[in-house]
Parts: sequence; structure tokens; C-alpha cells
Amino acid sequence: MKKLIYIASIACATLFSSCNQDLLDTNPTDMVPGESIFGSADAAQVAVNGVYRQMFMNGWSDSWSSENPGLITMTLVRDLLGEDHLMANQGNGWFYYDYAFNVDSDFTNSSGRQYAQWNLFYTLISQVNYIIDNEETLLSYGGEGKYILGQAYAIRGFAYFCLYNVFCKGNYPVNLHTPGVPIYTEGTSAETEGKPRGTVEELFVQINADFKSSTTYFTEGNVSQKNASNIDKHTAYGMWARVALAQEKWDDVIEYTTQALAKPNMPRVATISELGAFNDASTASIMWGFVVIKDQTGPFGPFLSHMDLTGNYGARAPQCIDAWLWNAIPDADLRKTTWWQDPARANDPEDATFVYAYGQTKFQYANITASEGDVIYMRAEEMVLMAAEAQCRKGNYSAAKALLVELAEKRLEDGSIEWYKEELAKKEESSSYNSNTQGMISTLMDEILLQRRIELWTEGMGRAFDLVRLNLGYTRNYSGSNHTSKRVLEPGDNRFITLIPQKELDSNANMNVSDQNPR
Repeated sequence: MKKLIYIASIACATLFSSCNQDLLDTNPTDMVPGESIFGSADAAQVAVNGVYRQMFMNGWSDSWSSENPGLITMTLVRDLLGEDHLMANQGNGWFYYDYAFNVDSDFTNSSGRQYAQWNLFYTLISQVNYIIDNEETLLSYGGEGKYILGQAYAIRGFAYFCLYNVFCKGNYPVNLHTPGVPIYTEGTSAETEGKPRGTVEELFVQINADFKSSTTYFTEGNVSQKNASNIDKHTAYGMWARVALAQEKWDDVIEYTTQALAKPNMPRVATISELGAFNDASTASIMWGFVVIKDQTGPFGPFLSHMDLTGNYGARAPQCIDAWLWNAIPDADLRKTTWWQDPARANDPEDATFVYAYGQTKFQYANITASEGDVIYMRAEEMVLMAAEAQCRKGNYSAAKALLVELAEKRLEDGSIEWYKEELAKKEESSSYNSNTQGMISTLMDEILLQRRIELWTEGMGRAFDLVRLNLGYTRNYSGSNHTSKRVLEPGDNRFITLIPQKELDSNANMNVSDQNPR
């Protein structure tokens, strides 16, 4: 049987002008035969570009397309499962049911969150497996071929890491032998026999092996990132640092963040004004994002349609910061009123820019009329914060403080940095942290984790990533809470884990009802 690699039909036409038009003329619009796609390095890159396009696409379920805008869906959902991010009301319902923990019943159909996330990440894995299957051919293209393989291995490692975060119990050291997810390392078809879940430990062996291959190929190929939508060596190291953080491999976190931050001409921390409204993937500290072209977007479904307070869904169900977290941000911090709306402004009838108390203004359209705006997946600032945590964990408190000051220098009003240094000096030099997520910020680790909550709000792997790996629970039902779903979750709560879609349990001969995640 001839292997076919599927490519999003719009990808070649709109993502990069260098797509080979002959491929589009001589093959169906949604697939390209292997002998064509691997006939040159440029043609193979078209396949990879198609995978990036899929990461941005809406859908991934049989209906409810607007609540499944690709990769960023995981970030938004995992953030809403925490205590720092809320939706002011239900609006159209998109994402509110995730926030309110009312999606479990959807696992039985192919329109729910469970099927959409499973389908997305396994589709990405299936796509890049066909590319990796042609490793020998790609290596014959020298550095360009290694650049393609570096991307393919990074995408596969990252997709498996995302599946871990969505479908497996976290707190890695405690849950090594709990169920993982099926692992596929070769091209699959409808006839491929399904694999069993295996263990979390086995899954991380595969993830680390993929990032090892990725970074090796990127280093050997020595090809610079060609587009902000493409993963490069530094992005791959940034992804691998997230993996090491989850595994509590502090030396690896320091090594991988150092490699990630070594990207030429990239500032380690951008200013608030440089970051703008988080809609431009060419911003200097952005390591990876998706460059959205006008023809690829629309008013309903993309991430910014849910986030922008003046957008479509975002106007009906404002995305807001938790009141406790907002109040914990010092007034001298520029993020406080640049990224979120001060509730005190609600009483000013002449304030035309005010929309909603605690409403987010961090993510906004670049052009709301045309629904334009890029999607941001990874920033250098995240690397700085991961490095700070790793240094603190190792007892290197001075190094950790220096990294926090480096971030603060670009986040505080002029003249406030000495005040911040004095505040840091008051923190206990300890890697312990408060189990109450609305408790006192008394240790250096408390401060590092607070800065992660502020800086990475609705970015990266989402707030639930930290809650799970740190074995933390939370309450939204505190005095002064602005949450509309006042849940309380205990550490290790099974509701942090998504149910396996019934369709997988029905179609995979090596999985059954006993493999379902607990409730």
C-alpha cells in the first residue's frame, strides 16, 4: 500500500509562498504521495508546514469547531482548570464548561473536548511519523534534511508531552508507574493495531529520546529558523526544558534553558511595549508562534476570538484574572494594568477603554475587523523563569534572584528595581513553597512561582501544569473571589485529568474500559 502523508489543504496555498505549486496541481488537495513529498528537501518542508497549519486549525471534533482552535486549545483549557483564570459568564458556552468542570459526559461522543484533544495530538504524531519513516532519504539532503528531521522529532516529542499533561496523572516522581498513553513511532493507517497505554515512565523515555534526536539533528544541520512558525534548535531545547521541569531534573532544566536562550539576537526579556498585545510572532523574545495570514482566520473560533474583550466570544464571556492574583501584583508592576483592567475603573463613566473588571487585555487582535493576530506558543521569558526555579531548587539562591531581577527590570516602573531587590532580600532562601495558593509569599520559591503565575498567564502548558507537578490544590471560593464557578480541588484531584474518549476505547483492541482515567 502506497503511504500518503496528509496535509491541510490550505497550508501550501497560504502559509508560505515557497510551496511547490506542482504538488498542488498533480495531487489531491489534502494529500501528497510519498515519492513527491520526499523528492526534495523543499518538498518535505511543505509537509512539515502542513503540520504547523494543523496546529492552528479549528475543528478536531465532529462539531463544536469554535472551541477547538488547535494547539492553543490545550493552553487555554489547562489554564481555566486552575484558579488564576476565570470566565465572567457562560456566553456561548465555549470553554466555560471546561472552567466549570462540566465536560466529563462528552467523552462518549466525538464532538467533545476529550476526542478533540486526543485526535489533534495523535494526528500530529501520525503526520510526523511518516516524515521520520523517510529519515534515510532526508539525510541525503544534508543540513536541510536534518533541519526537517529536527522539526519532526520535536513535534512528536512535544505532542506526546501534551498528551501526558492532558491524559495522565502528573507529579512525575510519584506517578512513574501510572498509565501513560499509547506510543507510535512509525507511520500508521486505519489497519494499524492500537497500542496499550503503557506507563508514564515509558512515555517519558520516548519523549526524551525524541528531543535528543531533534536537538542533535538541529545542531548537525546548522540551519537557522526560517519562519517564526517553525520550530528550531532553541525552541526544541525550550520544549525539552519543560519536560525536564516536569521530571524535576534541575541540572537538565538549567542546561536546556541555557541552550534555548542562546538564540542569536534574541532578548531574554522583552519590554511590555515590545510584547504589545501578544499578537505578533516576530516580536523579539518570541521563540515560537504561528504567523496567521488573513486568509487563514475568521471571526469565530481562533484563540483571539475567545480572548479579546472586544472580539466575538470574548465580548460575551470575558476572560479575566483571579482577583487574589491581581491584587498580589505590586502597583509598580506594569503588567497589572497593561495586561488586565483595573476594577476601580468601572466607576468612571468617561473611561471609554474600560470593558470589564479584571478583564484581560494581554491578548488582543492586531486587526479586529479582519480577525488578524498571530498565536504565541513560547517566549524567552519562560526560559528565564524555569532557570530561576531550577537554580533555587539546587540551592543557588543568588543565581535565582539574579534571574528574577532580570525579569523585573523590564516589568517594573522606572526607579522600582531597588525596591524589588529589597523585597527579594526579605524572602527566606528556601526551595519550599506554600501549599495554599492564596497564601503568603514568604520564600524565594514562593516568589518564583508567583512570577510564573503572572508572567505566563494563559501561556505555555497552562496553570494546571504547575498545579499538578507541584502537587497543589486550590480554592476559588475565598472571601472576595470573582470566580463564577467556585470549585475547590485537592492536590492530585482526578479532575485535572481528561477522560479517554470512548471512541479510542472502542476501536483500540489493546484498550478497554479498565483503561479509562479515574473519576
